[in-house]
Amino acid sequence: MQALQQGGIEAREYQRAIAKTALTANTLVVLPTGLGKTIVAMLVAADRLSDYPRSKILTLAPTKPLVVQHAEFFKEHFPNRDTTSTVLTGETPPSVRESAFDESTLVFATPEVIRNDVSADRYGLRNVSLVVFDEAHRCVRSYAYSEVAQAYKLQASNPLILGLTASPSAKKSRVDEICEKLAITNVETRTEADEDVTPYVKEVSLKYERLTLPEKYRDVSKILRAGLEERINKLRSMHQLPGNVRISKRILLDLGEKLHNSLRRGGSGALFGAVQLQAQAMSLNHAIDLLETQGARSADRFLSKLERASTRSARGLARDPRVIEAQKQTVSLANTPHPKQKRLRELISEDLRANPNSKIIVFTQFRDSVEAIVEDLGMIDDVQPVRFVGQASRNTEDLGLSQGEQMQILEDFRDGKHNVLVTTSIGEEGLHVPDVDHVIFYEAVPSEIRMIQRRGRTGRTRPGKTTVLMTEGTIDEAYYWTSIRKEERMHRYLATVKSRGPRQKRKTTLLDYA
Repeated sequence: MQALQQGGIEAREYQRAIAKTALTANTLVVLPTGLGKTIVAMLVAADRLSDYPRSKILTLAPTKPLVVQHAEFFKEHFPNRDTTSTVLTGETPPSVRESAFDESTLVFATPEVIRNDVSADRYGLRNVSLVVFDEAHRCVRSYAYSEVAQAYKLQASNPLILGLTASPSAKKSRVDEICEKLAITNVETRTEADEDVTPYVKEVSLKYERLTLPEKYRDVSKILRAGLEERINKLRSMHQLPGNVRISKRILLDLGEKLHNSLRRGGSGALFGAVQLQAQAMSLNHAIDLLETQGARSADRFLSKLERASTRSARGLARDPRVIEAQKQTVSLANTPHPKQKRLRELISEDLRANPNSKIIVFTQFRDSVEAIVEDLGMIDDVQPVRFVGQASRNTEDLGLSQGEQMQILEDFRDGKHNVLVTTSIGEEGLHVPDVDHVIFYEAVPSEIRMIQRRGRTGRTRPGKTTVLMTEGTIDEAYYWTSIRKEERMHRYLATVKSRGPRQKRKTTLLDYA
């Protein structure tokens, strides 16, 4: 095993043990955030280059900021400083990518770039002796990781795959899919409770705060719910929805998929009416969630867009008297802030009073909420909030941030030019921001992966805390219980993998995970 001591870093015993096993077979490493998955990758990479000196190491990550972060870490700490490296992203011209790949030993890239270049025959993966898939839980469905993995398995002379994640999933089918697509035959896992890991774990407190929704908000919610119930009843009368079951967002989504599949097969004209009702029910459901968990401003912004929408169902919904009345009332609620706004201001003010150098990350599910939160926090003395969102998507008014802008914001946050980073899901995965004191969820999330990823942004170099804000009696509470159950299920699975011992772990395919 290669030594990693330059740049003030030395591999821990559990990292060496995991890397040693990972050299023997394609391995999925499940390690809590902040406990050095990248060092494991570096140890394995150094050994592979020792065994295959003329080969290349390919490290993949979902975003450019994360790719650059890996490249900089390797540059600073890789045992052989003379090893050539390059960063390949969509911003690099194809001709430059081709020559850079050929001339470099360490290649750091986004998966889409590698997929596209290999497909276009700019270069191949025959001489790559290791591919590292960071945030390996993404290797499901049609994500680019899957295609890169397939090409690598077909092309490489001496293939080895290393998947890294803090949270593989609580779903058996999803974990099986990750392992199948990456040809994983070995799982290495550690939790904060393991003897060899415990000395390096910083305490992170987790607190859930339930907040009461003001009566005026409930009044508007009742109006929207009446409109939603009307459409659900119509769908029931058309025998599109069951009559004795509470209709959730998931049931409505599944119905939408079913209806569109029927239309593609040439279904009857009555289906068009059902499709319209299902779309309107989804919109009303979303408006209720925005009102109850984000505030009147977010709900008003969504409702006001309906009239300008391109679909007939949205424009028809905008003319519904209940929706018109609800929108009027959301406008009048401008002077009645959502309780989360007040509590968020209090939490951040308390942190900065206790420690003026505090760094805080606020996560929210919606870009509109990011804007509103930054604007609101910017009015507090000593708070320097900054918006951190992904690149603009098509058909959206939101310009988003380029990858260069994202990287600059993260650097400014690390340097203390901003003390509150307000972000969406883009801030969840892998980005190393040391010394974050407090992570605040503006709403509960139903995903155990997102819960673990967000929580892992703090407690890296010193104790931290996490606070989840929830509005009582809303989707927040349902999501809270969902994420708790899923995370418990995931940890039970990890415990069964660990209990089988090294020989059996190398052979497991996770097919018996339940």
